[in-house]
Amino acid sequence: MTSAVAYASVAVVKARLGISDTTDDTKLETMLQAVSRAIDDLCGRRFYADAADATRYYTPEFNDALFAGDMISLTTLQTDEDGDRTYERTWLATDYDLTPDNAALDGKPYTAIRVTPDGSYVFPVGVRKSVKLVGKWGWPSVPQPVAEACILLTERVFKRRDAIFGVVGSPDLGQLRAVLRLNEDPEVGFLLQPFVALGVY
Repeated sequence: MTSAVAYASVAVVKARLGISDTTDDTKLETMLQAVSRAIDDLCGRRFYADAADATRYYTPEFNDALFAGDMISLTTLQTDEDGDRTYERTWLATDYDLTPDNAALDGKPYTAIRVTPDGSYVFPVGVRKSVKLVGKWGWPSVPQPVAEACILLTERVFKRRDAIFGVVGSPDLGQLRAVLRLNEDPEVGFLLQPFVALGVY
């Protein structure tokens, strides 16, 4: 997995704030990282992509569908029928579909794997960690509304960085604490609401 990334650049935030020097560049980068991770927490997902394939394990609830989270691509799908975790069955690309069908065309991730009508296998329901997936997770690119929300919040955090209830920073330790109530900010809520994962409030 790649290192966590900020959803906007220091240069863009500086342009919005009318800053031309580099004095606050390090602070802004720290704020951007903090705000980006707060957005991840609020939305229940991350908007950056794995740098390389990663392996994940799942316990399916249905024999014809598996909800795998935000997935960019799938390299290998294997299942374990008897619980010994040797993953004897390796599925062919014709055995499953990644859905939503047009996710890649829309710049979005796939979120589920569904068994094809003529597929050879089904997901082993009731067998813990019976599905092994190798692929890339995350989003293909940062959605524009997410980037805009990151910029807005970073601007606001920066402007109140010296406030007692805003951001407290220590130049010596490089620490930052941002008090953010993303879900109470109407503009940010408008931008991020479509990206909140199901079950996250």
